[in-house]
Amino acid sequence: MSHETEPTLKPNSSQSKPTRKQPLQRFCVFFASFATLLALLNWGTKARFVTRYYEVFDERIHDDVRIAILSDLHGALYGKNQTDLVAALEQAAPDVVLLLGDIYDQDGIDSHAVELVDSLSGRFSCFFIPGNHEYKSGDFSTIRDLLCEADIPILAGNSTIVTINETQVQLFGVDDGQGGKSKQLWQIANAGSQRKDDIFSILAIHVPNDVESHLHYGFDLMLSGHTHGGQIIIPHVINGLYAPGQGFFPKYGGGRYDFGKQTLIISRGLSQKPLWLPRLGNPPELTIVTLKPVS
Repeated sequence: MSHETEPTLKPNSSQSKPTRKQPLQRFCVFFASFATLLALLNWGTKARFVTRYYEVFDERIHDDVRIAILSDLHGALYGKNQTDLVAALEQAAPDVVLLLGDIYDQDGIDSHAVELVDSLSGRFSCFFIPGNHEYKSGDFSTIRDLLCEADIPILAGNSTIVTINETQVQLFGVDDGQGGKSKQLWQIANAGSQRKDDIFSILAIHVPNDVESHLHYGFDLMLSGHTHGGQIIIPHVINGLYAPGQGFFPKYGGGRYDFGKQTLIISRGLSQKPLWLPRLGNPPELTIVTLKPVS
């Protein structure tokens, strides 16, 4: 009886041994897949905005006062002629709409920003607070003219009284530091000297970074934008990865911060720029703040 054995095949060294190119190819495939996923998540987050609500209670408030904050648009578009934003505002029915800086972009006066201002004009009671990009555009005089034509006052070192039935709220707006830091600090101090204890007071300032140095003026509520929510948020881990002027892991990335009886609310803003920089876990935001009576 004969026994047959299968012939032993000698391995082909060119097939069995990984070449130096294979790890590089795997890395390239992984990197391209990761970059594509990141881009999809990024744009999926930026494509739509959310409406986020805050409530502030105070004994001097007798009737609800609803304030909408639009900040850091940077020329983004939400629906044809900004119809999605306008529809969300109409649903919220604010008593006041604050255009809280960087509605226009440093690259110039974008048509989408013009469309927003035109859509809001005559429909809501609006006030404009300058941001750093309005100054960086190099065309602040034209922006001032556009707002004047739309009958939207600029609060930059001045104030207004918002009256809702039996409730009065004093709203102070200050210029951005880009227009002159010493001028801005004088405006804040002047606003603080005009504040009255028997009237609820609000300081609207685009950049929140120096909030602790303003607390001694006694403003009840401070409203800001600028941070873009810190770009990347991981709930219960980090409230923002990076914010201009604060760097990585900003102390004031976005949301609500309480200092005893004083409150700071930072809108995460509506910016979609730059396209390459992710906004993960941090969708663009329309912010609604309601002042409410103590029940």
